[in-house]
Amino acid sequence: MKKRILVYAAVMVAGLAISWNASAQSARVESYLTEKDVPDAVAFLPPPPAEGTPQFALDEAQHQWGKTQREGARAVRAIREATTNVDSMAAMFSGAFGRKLSRQTTPKTMHLLDRSIRTFRLGASGPKATYMRLRPYVFYREGTLLPREEEGSRRSGSYPSGHTVRGWGMALVLAELNPERQDTLLKAGYEWGQSRVIAGYHWQSDVDASRLLASATFVRLQACEAYREDVEAAREELKALAAADAEASQAWLRNRRPEPEKHHLVPNRKVVKDSPYKGHKNYGKSIAVFGGSLSVNNESDAAKQIWANLLNAEVTTYGVGGAGFSNAQGYTLQKQVEDAGVYDVYVLWASTNDYNNSRECGTWQDYTVFDNYDKRKLATQCGGINYCIKTILEKNPDAEIYFFTSLRFFGADAGHNPYSKEPNKTGKTFADYIEAQKACCAYYGIPVLDQFNLQGINEFNVDLFYVADKLHMNEEGYRRIGPVQAAFLADGR
Repeated sequence: MKKRILVYAAVMVAGLAISWNASAQSARVESYLTEKDVPDAVAFLPPPPAEGTPQFALDEAQHQWGKTQREGARAVRAIREATTNVDSMAAMFSGAFGRKLSRQTTPKTMHLLDRSIRTFRLGASGPKATYMRLRPYVFYREGTLLPREEEGSRRSGSYPSGHTVRGWGMALVLAELNPERQDTLLKAGYEWGQSRVIAGYHWQSDVDASRLLASATFVRLQACEAYREDVEAAREELKALAAADAEASQAWLRNRRPEPEKHHLVPNRKVVKDSPYKGHKNYGKSIAVFGGSLSVNNESDAAKQIWANLLNAEVTTYGVGGAGFSNAQGYTLQKQVEDAGVYDVYVLWASTNDYNNSRECGTWQDYTVFDNYDKRKLATQCGGINYCIKTILEKNPDAEIYFFTSLRFFGADAGHNPYSKEPNKTGKTFADYIEAQKACCAYYGIPVLDQFNLQGINEFNVDLFYVADKLHMNEEGYRRIGPVQAAFLADGR
């Protein structure tokens, strides 16, 4: 394994050399600050640990730990992260950032990174020259994961780590641009520094000092007008790309169509004969279902088959994955209702899509007589709900309409904690959306099954009833809620 790693190292270093030459132009970009402006690490950081001290003992222990990591995927990562090329670094941080970073796709962001990294590295030259600390592989007279770089680095100071200053600095800048991914980005930046310990080129104290130096430089950058201007330009660039991505995604969702013929369920006659709901109001009726993926994925048929069996009902689903009540959210429920024929019972099954995609929540008065049926309000969750109810009643004035609120999801606190103050981009919590759903139904006298609060699923049993994304239920989850839904549909209470 070690031989394979060393061969891979040779190939990687050769590739990095080509990459460095190709980006010589970006290496000459102007820094945001001068060497006099950046924090003086010699002044505010302690010198590197001396031999025989407890701090040096920790360095030695971490060096031995690093050697245990020199096989497998972690070793390969340490080799890849030996680059100081901004293009290569940006490509490797792209996964943590959540978007491909390149000169072709994000030129303004790359310009910001070029100048930022140039600035971060200024602070490392002073302490390197002052202390000229021996690198671990020189101190121990041993090999590294990057043998072809050993001779070139042998005479340069180990304290602090220039690679770590760059890696941690890039993580900080990218986290400022995309705070929603800050934890993932900071983890990537942290591991970038640990790669230098694993490769054998730096002591742990070199890496730790580098993070402090980069953080201090980052604070100083906040007062630089040119830096702030470039940050805003990068944000606008990323915002425009996100909007384009969202529109492309919505265009794809809007082009999807309901497939009711694939989700038409009939009762199992052997089960129907023992139903406790014979004689109830909706026994033997036809039921149409509208919603997002929670209402139409294959697993959901487990719940709807329970309805069919207990209510002796034929159940047809018009739901489409990604749909919401807002007319801006996928193949909206507004369109689904328009597509549907005449049924006895209509079920509006709210998804999480309006909340998760930050469609405006609205109020119960949206698209009602109170705003003279303002079509602009069809973009809100509430306007969409009211449109669906109005459209159904125009098709069938005798229709029974029932509403299922959104189910809980467990990817964020607001998705399952009714007291959470965590908002989406519109400033509303998920609980706000649930309450708005109820308010719309109260105006029309539509019965509501509060699935958010009454299904008994929480953080202690979520793994039993949800798939790995903790947003969608598995079959067991649908079998759990199916009887509750059937009991509600039997009489609308």
